[in-house]
Amino acid sequence: MTHNIDIQTLRLFLKVAELGNISRAADALSLTQPSVSRSLKALEQTLNAPLFYRTGRGVQPTAIGLLAIEQARKIVEGCDGFVRDIRERSGGPSGVVSIALLTAYMRAFAADLFDEVQQKYPGVILRMVESFSAQHEEWLSSGQVDIALTTQYRALRVANEDVLAQSDLALIGQKPLGSLSQDIPFRDLEDIPLVLPASPNGLRVRMEEEALRQGIRLRIIFEADSIEAQLALIRRSRCYAIWSEHLARQENYVNKLYIRRIVEPTLPRYVVLRTTTHHPLSRAAREVAHLLRKLINDAHAVR
Repeated sequence: MTHNIDIQTLRLFLKVAELGNISRAADALSLTQPSVSRSLKALEQTLNAPLFYRTGRGVQPTAIGLLAIEQARKIVEGCDGFVRDIRERSGGPSGVVSIALLTAYMRAFAADLFDEVQQKYPGVILRMVESFSAQHEEWLSSGQVDIALTTQYRALRVANEDVLAQSDLALIGQKPLGSLSQDIPFRDLEDIPLVLPASPNGLRVRMEEEALRQGIRLRIIFEADSIEAQLALIRRSRCYAIWSEHLARQENYVNKLYIRRIVEPTLPRYVVLRTTTHHPLSRAAREVAHLLRKLINDAHAVR
């Protein structure tokens, strides 16, 4: 015997599972509670299995219900992907594409990316947000953004990644420390007042690991995650930040701040373009990622 289950019933089932309450699910779907209850009962009868335990506070999935949730989610995502792909192939890429950019890259490339997308793919709407690398990774894993730029400080972690930029870390400050073009050994940072991001920022972790390896203690006088806060402090006080050389050039601070590359060892910073694995990437997201990659690569090529 063939049993037909429509996609809307599966969406309803997943919404109840997500909210754990039939009434809230009914409100979210603009349906009545009795109609949702009837649909669930019909689904359980078709599957010949109880999908939820009814409790005083709502519902909880049974063991077979958990399996059904997993399978239903795959079916719904597959159906959505089918509709999206066919629509995109019948016309141009369309839909909303969410991007998380690092602060400096937001300033440098957001407007150009918007112009490129508007010109080539007018059906695509960009949604741009900016934060720090760790937040971007969380957004990617949860599917809140499709594309994100992240930073890494170890070559082994970026071996198979889409690296858009690589630059050594440098000491940045308002007051000179030695010759403008002179490199500074990492060990000499021990007595220099530093402004660094708070842990567990990747840069902070890398700096502290190297300090531990060399048996020195970094003199951190202020913690600030944002570039703006660090810049304000190093302009006012005799203290120093740790940025990548490329970031200093990108922000046009080469002629305004003293920049000394850190050596013994050099500490590279990688900017990586990553895409979410939470859901299939739409054609629109793939095209936007390509445009962003080209914009950044071209900008680096002319420097």
